Amino acid sequence: MLITSCGNRGSVPVVVDTACDWVKPIYLTDHEITAMDKQTKRDVLAHNKAWQSNCLNGGTEMKQ
Repeated sequence: MLITSCGNRGSVPVVVDTACDWVKPIYLTDHEITAMDKQTKRDVLAHNKAWQSNCLNGGTEMKQ
């Protein structure tokens, strides 16, 4: 009787999306931006755009 009462969720498994739990946008100060080379700036921008398109759930848009 205990087994039947615990396993009664139906045939649909519960799935929790944790893909974006470990990644966050990269925020920089003005000093950091001026000190970086062009390629690093491109890499940070690419990371932030990828995060925005994949992980932002209808929230506010990031400043560019």
